[in-house]
Amino acid sequence: MEGHSIFHPSVVVLGGRPRSGVGCVKEYKDRLWFEKAEGTFCVDLRATLPCHNLICPPSLQLPMCAMGDMAEAWFSLNNVGDLPTFFTWEFSSPFQMVPATGLLEPGHTCQIKVTFQPLMAVIYEVQATCWYGENSTQKSSIQLQATAKCAQLLVSIKQKRPEDQDVEGFQKVLHFGSVAVGCTAKRQIRLYNPLRVSAPFKIEVAPDMLTKDQAFSCPTASGIVPPGEKKYVSVFFHPDTLDVRTMDYLSIIPSGCAAQTLLKVVGFCRGPDVSLQHYCIDFSWVNLGERSEQPLWIENKSDCTAHFQFAIDCQESVFRIRPTFGTLVGKARVTLHCAFQPTDPIIYFRRVACLIHHQDPLFLDLIGTCHSDSTKPAILRPQHLSWYRTHLARGLTLYPPDVLGLMLSEKKLVQDANGALMIPMEVPQPQSQKPVTPPLQVVLPFPALLSYAHPAVLSSWPGCWGREKSRAVQSRSETLTSHVTLDKSLDVSEPGSFHL
Repeated sequence: MEGHSIFHPSVVVLGGRPRSGVGCVKEYKDRLWFEKAEGTFCVDLRATLPCHNLICPPSLQLPMCAMGDMAEAWFSLNNVGDLPTFFTWEFSSPFQMVPATGLLEPGHTCQIKVTFQPLMAVIYEVQATCWYGENSTQKSSIQLQATAKCAQLLVSIKQKRPEDQDVEGFQKVLHFGSVAVGCTAKRQIRLYNPLRVSAPFKIEVAPDMLTKDQAFSCPTASGIVPPGEKKYVSVFFHPDTLDVRTMDYLSIIPSGCAAQTLLKVVGFCRGPDVSLQHYCIDFSWVNLGERSEQPLWIENKSDCTAHFQFAIDCQESVFRIRPTFGTLVGKARVTLHCAFQPTDPIIYFRRVACLIHHQDPLFLDLIGTCHSDSTKPAILRPQHLSWYRTHLARGLTLYPPDVLGLMLSEKKLVQDANGALMIPMEVPQPQSQKPVTPPLQVVLPFPALLSYAHPAVLSSWPGCWGREKSRAVQSRSETLTSHVTLDKSLDVSEPGSFHL
C-alpha cells in the first residue's frame, strides 16, 4: 500500500433494536479500510444500541404549607431515550406523586404532580426516585423540599353588641338577644389568618342531648382562610320554644396543633306582643230593638306574626265582634268592630277571651244596658265591675247585698279610696293595756253566712249608680245563653241591692 488515503470519512451506523437483551452498555467504534490502485483509505465506524433514558430536574421546592392543608407543585419528566419506557416513582410521606407509574414514548414529556400534606410543623427534604428501563434497573432522582407550619386563626365578633364578650384571653360570648318565635336571626364571626400559609378550619356545634332540633346552626362546617385574609362565618338562631333562654357552644378548630376557640352563643325566644286598645267596652244603654257599635283595635307590637281568635262564636249572644279571628304580622294593627244588640230590657255583661298563639290570652269585658218603654234598669258601668272584683278578692261576695248594706251602716265595713267595701283596720292598742277580746258576734257578725256560696254579688250603696231617684223594678229572672243569670230585682235606694 502506497501512502495514505486522501479520503478519511467517518460513518455513523444508526442504531436499531438489539437482538439480545443487552441494554445500552457502551458506544461501539471500528475502522473500515479500503484498498484501491490509487492507494488505501479508511472509514471510522461508530454505533450505539438503542436505550432507555428519562431525565427530571434535580430538585423541586414546594410552597410553604400549614399542617392539615395541602400544597402542590409540578415538574416535567422527559424521555430522551430511543425506546418507549415504563417508569415507577418511589417516594415517602408526606409527599404524593401523580401519576406514580406510566409509559412515556420517546421524545415525549410527562407532567408529574407533587402534593404535600404535612402532619408535623417541620422542614421536609425527601428524595423521590424514578425507576425505569429493563427490569427497572435504571433510575433518576429528584430532591423534594417543603416547609410545614402550624396554622393560626384569630376569632372575633363582627358588629359587636354591648352584651357580647370579645376580650382576648376570655371566653367569647355571642348574644342574639330576643328573637321572635319562628323567626331566624343571623350574626357573623370574623376569622383572621395572620400567617403566610393558608389556614384550614372546621366548625362544630356541640350536640344537644335534650332536644332533637338545634336552635343554633352554622352552615359553614369547614373552610380555608387564605394567608393574611379574613373570612366571615354566619351563625343562625331559630328558636321554637317560647320564653326560653337557649345556650350552646361552637368550636372553631384550626388544622394542626393550633388551639381551638370555644364560642358561647346565647339567645332568648320571645312571642308576639298583642294588646287591645281597651279591655272594657261600655255600650252604656241602648233602647230595645236598636243596635250599638264601637271600634276597637288590636295591635301586635312584636316583629313576629301573631294569630288571634275571640271565643265568642255563640249565635245567641247579644255581643258580636268582627272579625272573630285573624292574623297580625309584626308591628301591625287591625280595627275590630264590637256590636251590642240586646233582646230584653236588662243589663248585660260578658267577659270574652282572646286566644293568641304563643301568648297568654287577653280578656275583653263587654257591658251594656237595655231600656224599654216600661223597664229601665240601672246602667251598668265599668266601675261596678271593678268593685265586684275587689269584693270577690276580699271575700265579701259571700254576703248578700242587704247584709253588706247593714254592715256598712253599722260601720263594720268602710269604703276605700276607690269606693269599694273593706273591713276597717284595727287601731293598735298600747302595750300597757290588756287586750280585750271582743265577742264572737262582733268579729264575725254573720258566721252562718260563711257556710254557703252565694252567687256573684255586685255591691252598691246609696249614690253608686249615679241616679237621683230610687226606683223599684219588677222582679223576674232570666237566663241568657253565654251570659250570667241576672236577677232584675233592683232597688238602688239600698246599698248592695244589685245581683249579678
